[in-house]
Amino acid sequence: MRKLEKNEIINAVRLSEYAFQYTVRKDELDEKIKGYSEHEIWGDFEENELAAKLHLIDFETWIAGEKMKMGGVASVATYPEYRRGGRVARLLCNALMEMKQRGQTISYLHPFQISFYRKFGYEVLNNWKQLELRAEDFKPLSRVNGTVRRIELDHVYESLNPVYETFAKRYNGMLVRTEKWWKERVYSKGFQFASYKNEKEELVGYVYYKIENRKLEVEEMVCLEGEARSGLWNYLCQHDSMIDGGTILTNESDQLAFLLANPKVKATVEPYFMARIVDVENFLKLYPFHIERNESLFLHIIDEQAEWNNGSYLINAEGIRVFKGDKTNAACAHPPRRGLRCTINTLTAIVTGYQNPSFLYEAGLIEGPEEDVVLLQRLCSNKETNFMDFF
Repeated sequence: MRKLEKNEIINAVRLSEYAFQYTVRKDELDEKIKGYSEHEIWGDFEENELAAKLHLIDFETWIAGEKMKMGGVASVATYPEYRRGGRVARLLCNALMEMKQRGQTISYLHPFQISFYRKFGYEVLNNWKQLELRAEDFKPLSRVNGTVRRIELDHVYESLNPVYETFAKRYNGMLVRTEKWWKERVYSKGFQFASYKNEKEELVGYVYYKIENRKLEVEEMVCLEGEARSGLWNYLCQHDSMIDGGTILTNESDQLAFLLANPKVKATVEPYFMARIVDVENFLKLYPFHIERNESLFLHIIDEQAEWNNGSYLINAEGIRVFKGDKTNAACAHPPRRGLRCTINTLTAIVTGYQNPSFLYEAGLIEGPEEDVVLLQRLCSNKETNFMDFF
């Protein structure tokens, strides 16, 4: 197992083509290789042949209002003749160590199968929701006094990223987007951006959409206030003569459908990305717990893939104190009797805000005194999770 050299990146492209069932056209191959060259690609080899691979990508994410380094795991693939031999497990465990050394305290990935990645400590980060709309659903909401304008691609970053970033900080899990990411990964051929300015000439929302074969497809609808939602929706309704229906992709808690004349539209909700804490100690030190001076809480964490996380963590107003035992012990050698015990998966679900500690306790995924569960719930961020990108 080792990192691929530049002259081997073509082999990673070929493995992706086979595993993910697509073909890179000759005129797109150089661009694909250039994109892969920006990743750190680890390969598991059978003699000199690439048998399996994993890409590591450097990102940042918003958690509890804090910007944190995040390691993106992508394009995990194995040729069929080498599957079920533990190669992906080796690559994933190695990736965790690499991310820890980089100071990336949390990792994201898009799973082909959630149950597979749960075995490696990953847990669901967020759910997306897709609304399916008929032509008759496109009826304007109340009139607003702002203006909608389409935006050229060259001006997307400077115009829309401030809006996106304000929106992103309202959630846990959102990607910190760079100008390069906006232009190369957010934008897709055929899509357009339109922005909304209120009466004060403040840009407070945007929509990212395309119309093809008489169908409207909305990938992002970001609104900082209700007026922007109404204004952008009314703008989409002006396309009624051009469409027979459409879809809007949004986060699970979005309430646009409630505002429609007929809220009874088809809504599909599915888990999307997964996350896992890579380095518990340093993640907890960065996480802004809402803790009073006289309060304290012990967390006893079990992590079967990253043994450096196994231990007991005391959270109080002075910070984080760590108690580590031997490598075979799931917590410290003599853990305090009080406190909560859970796996790395459960801890990730709690601190990202994907699941409520009370529910996880009721489900048997947290052990310990119920009063400590109540305290943990109050200490953690109450922001919802959201993730709108893909890698």
